[in-house]
Amino acid sequence: MIFVQTKTRNYGPTSVEKKDYPDTASGCFHKNGIKATSMNSISEALHISKRTLYQVFLSKSELLEACVSFQIEKSRKQIEEKCRTLNCLEAIVYLNYQTFALSGILSADFCREIVKYPEALALFSREYREPLHEKCASLFREAQQKKLIQPESNFELAFMFFENTLLYALFAPYEEPKRALTYSNAVLTYLAGVCTAEGRKVLHCMAASGELQPAG
Repeated sequence: MIFVQTKTRNYGPTSVEKKDYPDTASGCFHKNGIKATSMNSISEALHISKRTLYQVFLSKSELLEACVSFQIEKSRKQIEEKCRTLNCLEAIVYLNYQTFALSGILSADFCREIVKYPEALALFSREYREPLHEKCASLFREAQQKKLIQPESNFELAFMFFENTLLYALFAPYEEPKRALTYSNAVLTYLAGVCTAEGRKVLHCMAASGELQPAG
């Protein structure tokens, strides 16, 4: 299943430098939070004038949306490419771990402040959460068909658990790597509860190999 492609907005004349704007700006937003990050500080990080930055992005909100879109596309591509090499149960675990990795680069201030930017928040929901929900649902059904997950298991309950666990891990009052370990243990423990005996064997092999690990 292929994710819906993100629409790329034309921000003016293209150049290697301008294509890199969202990458650098994302680092500023994620590290310092949205409110504390000004167009002036971003222009300094990019080594350009603020006037030049405003010629590409008319406002900080517009630049924030470009940054969200950039991070979404980067994470989705990683998930899509890696999932092609994994079985359905491994892919469910990897999808969750990669979502954790994306959230791990966001500061607490950024996560609290993003709700004040409804367009950027809607972009995240529409172009990241919804496609991942669809992808995870497809993998869950495949795992049930292959008798790795119990047929009576409810995907929506599982997805709700994954989301709530991610939010808890994101704001947990301790540092890495404990957050990552807590999150991975929760995901694997939940899946073990809904898996068949054969599915639990797959999870055990996965955990023993250490090939799939969440990264904050």
